[in-house]
Amino acid sequence: MSMQKLLIISYFFPPCNLTAAQRTFSWANYLKEFGYNPIVLTRRWDHPVKSLKDTCIPTLPEEEYQQHQAYEVHYVPYLGNLRDRIYTKYGEQKYSSFRRILSSVEIFFQNYANTFIPFNNIYQKAREILKKDPSIRKVAISGNPFIQFKFGYLLQKEFGVKWIADYRDAWTTSEINQMSKGKWYGWVEKHDRPFEKKWVGSASYITSVSSPLAEGIHAITSRPFEILYNGFEATDFSIDKKELKPYDRFTITYVGTLYEGQNIGIFCDAYKEFIRQHPNVKIFLKFPGLAFDKVQSDRVKGLLKGFEKYFECTERIPRDEVIETELRSHVLLHVAWKGFKGIVASKIYEYIGSSAPILVAPGDEGEIDRIIDQSGCGEVAYTKDEIINYLEKMYKLFERGEFTKNDVNSKNIQQFSRKNQVAKLAALLDTL
Repeated sequence: MSMQKLLIISYFFPPCNLTAAQRTFSWANYLKEFGYNPIVLTRRWDHPVKSLKDTCIPTLPEEEYQQHQAYEVHYVPYLGNLRDRIYTKYGEQKYSSFRRILSSVEIFFQNYANTFIPFNNIYQKAREILKKDPSIRKVAISGNPFIQFKFGYLLQKEFGVKWIADYRDAWTTSEINQMSKGKWYGWVEKHDRPFEKKWVGSASYITSVSSPLAEGIHAITSRPFEILYNGFEATDFSIDKKELKPYDRFTITYVGTLYEGQNIGIFCDAYKEFIRQHPNVKIFLKFPGLAFDKVQSDRVKGLLKGFEKYFECTERIPRDEVIETELRSHVLLHVAWKGFKGIVASKIYEYIGSSAPILVAPGDEGEIDRIIDQSGCGEVAYTKDEIINYLEKMYKLFERGEFTKNDVNSKNIQQFSRKNQVAKLAALLDTL
């Protein structure tokens, strides 16, 4: 089988420790098995990301090249702009109004001139790579940042390459941005909409993480689309890790970030009522990483006031510890965005790969509910009584020693593995 070269442009890529880096890493890691030699182009990540400030810190000024068994990667430096330099030097509070003005200028003008894009060197490096190797005829670009799709438009125009616009989230078609980011962001979306149509209109395909999200993008760009779930990495849940003992107490875990639009109050009310009905219950609720966001951790603490010995919110912990927590937990909790049917958090796939039963409360009556149904990995609840009934059932199994995990080798679960999602991507690339 002759190998084809594929240029992957992604702002996020390991050693970046953000979840966004894992999607394109799985592409790079598996595409060789499906007839492609991936060439990854990204920015340098010299510092672990523990806060937003870490993403703005300038890197070393040199380019870095690495050759791996499955792929090669070009890292270009990130030197930042005036806004970044002010932020990293003075922090969140000082000069905040001036920084917002600089951000607005950048967002407005980057569609017109590349000089306003802080990582424009990614585009320049892409041109250099394509000039040096004309055999590269296919490009995949993963957003966000969505302005990278402008790079695809320009590269297609100059080199005639076929390219795929991969959306990890929505750009101007998001149903939740205005709710979570305010009216200013609504103005930004209105301004960016014609540019999204123009840039993505030159792509051969759109790929995205859910059907509702992809359908919304298709409606404004007219581009055909394919759904590529983020999926779970099977090697993260190795045999030795599966031999970890479950926690002594019946443990429910919610991993990572929580947003205002997620109504976790329904679960918290049911959880408190369950404890009231069973005063001697051995139960515990964990929120690893939630303390990273003080607003949301305070929200949870307020909802669970008086039940402090039955829950904890911790700072961000290393990924290995997160996986260990998932493997040792009895139930993994997810809170869907009810009323928004295309928002699929990456954690839902990690939950599936962990083999622990999943409780979605509330569901979204859309993509999340469908994933739970297709995987057979859990249940969806919408009301306080439904959640209490679920806790009653699972806790009785725990007490009787009859608690079991899901079979991760089943076809229902394996369809969500990252390797199977990369196989779908490769089949799509074959059609270009």
